[in-house]
Order: sequence, then C-alpha cells, then structure tokens
Amino acid sequence: MAKDYKTFVNELLVELNEPEVTTVASAVGIQKQVANVVNRAYFDIVDAVDDWSWLSSDVPDDPYYGNTIVPTVVGQRFYLLKAGSANIDADFDSVNWDGFTLTTEGVSGKSAPHTVNKLAFTTLSAWRSTYGQSEEASKANTQTYATPLRVLRSSDGRRFGLSPIPDGVYRIYFFAYNRPSELVNDTDTVLFPEQYKPVLLARARYYIYQFKDNIAQSQLALDEYKKGLQQMADQLNSPQPEYMSDVRFAFLY
Repeated sequence: MAKDYKTFVNELLVELNEPEVTTVASAVGIQKQVANVVNRAYFDIVDAVDDWSWLSSDVPDDPYYGNTIVPTVVGQRFYLLKAGSANIDADFDSVNWDGFTLTTEGVSGKSAPHTVNKLAFTTLSAWRSTYGQSEEASKANTQTYATPLRVLRSSDGRRFGLSPIPDGVYRIYFFAYNRPSELVNDTDTVLFPEQYKPVLLARARYYIYQFKDNIAQSQLALDEYKKGLQQMADQLNSPQPEYMSDVRFAFLY
C-alpha cells in the first residue's frame, strides 16, 4: 500500500464513485474537496498526540538526555528551540518542557566527572518574582553567571531560557517533535507507518460525509477513526512496562 498524497486522494474518490485525478494539482470540485480533507485528516492525527514517535526530531544518543541538543554561550540566556528556524511555521510542533537536561558530557575540553542536571521548568512570572531581579543585576553590573538550574519558556514560545545565565559552555538536551509539511505534490508521503493508513482514510471520510450531509456515514467514519487512533497511540507511544514478572518457577512443586 502506497501512502503518498495522490494515492490517498484517489482511494477516497473511488469510494465516492468519482473520477480519479491524474495529478492532485489539477483537482477541481469534489476532487479538490477530497484533496483538502486528506491534509485536514493528516494534521488531525498529528495534533492528537504531542509526542508521536514518528515525529521525533532525531534518534537520541541517550534516551535519558533527549533527541535535540543546543549548546550554550557564556552570558546568553535565551536560545531558539529549533536552530535556524525563521518563523513559527518552521518551529517544532511540540517540546517536552519537563525533560530538559544540562550536561558537560560531549563538550570540548571537558572531562569526567561531568555535570548532569535536570532543569526544572519555571514560568516567566515565577522567575521574575523570585530570581529575575538578582540575575539581571548580576548580568548588568558584574557579569556574574553560574551553572543553570532552571529552564524558562519565552513569551513567544519559540525560545527557551536558562536560569541562572550560563557561566560556560554546556549541552542542553530535550525532547522535541517536528511539524510535518502540508501534502502538496503527488508523491508527498505521510510520516507515520504504512499500517496506519486506514486511520487517515477514516478521518477523511468523516469530513467528506459531513460535507455531503450524510450524518450516519460520518458517525461511522468517526467511530472508526477514534478506534484506529487509539490503537495507533497504544502501539506507537504507550510507555513500556517498568518491570517484568519472572514466572519461570510458578508451576514447580
């Protein structure tokens, strides 16, 4: 089963007994409507779970640390979450703010024993009322910095901040998840595994039947989507068991 844009569109058109498209760009009328709901269904799946495994920004070198690394600069508080991102549309789709870790491991010139700190998430308002004044005074007057202990989220949501301001070069690790691009070209493919293709098709049918005022069919499609989405989340994102039972001697007498 292919999972490219054109294949999704044509499968739905066949179900509706409508002519298939030779290219999605030439779609008109109901064909265009189907092309639009395929993208809408795709992003519904993307938005359903914040940390889909198939949207991970990278494979982590160490699952304890994270899948994204940002090096610090002495005296600099705020950093883009996604290096090189020009605007919010190019940013990560989601970030785990409870999973920031600071370490000197891997920093040039640093050797064991390494510093490894889990950074506590602190709101900007809490930081301002508790730490902000003293830290900003130290920055302005004496340029006194320290090892960061807390992570902040910038007001625009595109940057993270460190408190205290870094006194050296550290590696900041965290878990981030990419925002996929809209399907545009015939050969554009969805990022999730092929076996979950029916989940997207079910969600697209829901929107199509709503458009056609077929409430009964739209409800059936919605039920199929919810069941498939739950199964998808269970299989791709459910946590692994914390322990395993040893029953090798259960039947010895």
